[in-house]
Amino acid sequence: MNELSGYVFSPLRKGDIALQRGSGSGLAPILLVAADESSRGRAERLEHEYALKSELEANWAARPVALTHDNGRMTLVLEDPGGTPLDGLLGRPLDVSHFLRIAIPLAGALRHVHERSLIHKDIKPANILVDAASGGVWLTGFGIASRLPREHQVPSPPEMIAGTLAYMAPEQTGRMNRSVDSRSDLYSLGVTLYEMLTGALPFATSDPIELIHCHIAREPVPPSELMIAVPVLLSMIVIKLLAKSAEERYQTAAGVEGDLRRCLAAWESSGRIEPFPLGMHDSLDRLMIPERLYGRESEIATLLAAFDRVVVHGGSELVLVSGYSGIGKSSVVNELHKVIVLPRGIFISGKFDLRLKFQATPRWARRARPWISSMVLSTRVGIWMPSIRRRC
Repeated sequence: MNELSGYVFSPLRKGDIALQRGSGSGLAPILLVAADESSRGRAERLEHEYALKSELEANWAARPVALTHDNGRMTLVLEDPGGTPLDGLLGRPLDVSHFLRIAIPLAGALRHVHERSLIHKDIKPANILVDAASGGVWLTGFGIASRLPREHQVPSPPEMIAGTLAYMAPEQTGRMNRSVDSRSDLYSLGVTLYEMLTGALPFATSDPIELIHCHIAREPVPPSELMIAVPVLLSMIVIKLLAKSAEERYQTAAGVEGDLRRCLAAWESSGRIEPFPLGMHDSLDRLMIPERLYGRESEIATLLAAFDRVVVHGGSELVLVSGYSGIGKSSVVNELHKVIVLPRGIFISGKFDLRLKFQATPRWARRARPWISSMVLSTRVGIWMPSIRRRC
């Protein structure tokens, strides 16, 4: 599709990546997503979304049709499934029936995404189209979606993290020492459902660092405590989705969808939702090994205590973490990511080749005590500022 002049466009979303709806006499309706080409990262997102067109289906996603240029901007043309962006319906709480009739197909759309072995990584109301008349829900905004079943997010400044901080899973911030997988989308789904039920986000702050800290360490107020009209069980479903650890959340979108369907059936039959066990049919179709550290509690406590002393009393400390290659030194040190966020600590890490470092090791170090040698020969070094003078 190279000709857009026959269309009349109306804005659906403004911003760095704008969304418009196009219509014209005798023409198929389309959606137009445009990005300024001076913003290379945003143009690359449109290219990436277009590359996923064969994996997206019209019943749950706005499928890409063409990638072109229009008025000096990279432009992605999407099929228009209808509906309006969900964020236009928010700002006030939705009633229970309305909420469930959007939440169920939304969970179903996310289930389809994960069945295609994709992680969306940017689930939020602005990327959700809702048609109240038909009950349809479609996802957009696949610009940072991943085909990998699990990936590691490196710590980056807030402005460099791909995604939307207000809806971002703790591990997606890069400060949790955990990988991003399909359950990260479920956390973002939880934030979206929270906003639908209460009319507000679970964490009300505009400061990026404080927002990251909230996702990592602060518990949200349950929706039923904010809004008396919210059934306790719906509130429990949302809070389960917002668990800090991926292992404690729902494990699949299908599990969420099943529980929400049960809630809708109860609400329509009796106007109330009686308690029932959550996640009874929630099971992954693949093995997911928990990313927890076992047997390193004392070492982690030593590192955290050293950092706390510096934060409280000032000065500087140096901690040396020794051990053979591959025993998990980096994983222990990376546990600091979570605690240095709010004090705005700086974490610096590097890696070097073991063999080359050994050749460059001075003779005095090779004759030094074993724990010093093992530190010098470590394949990976983590340094945080401030840093120790004690061995860990």
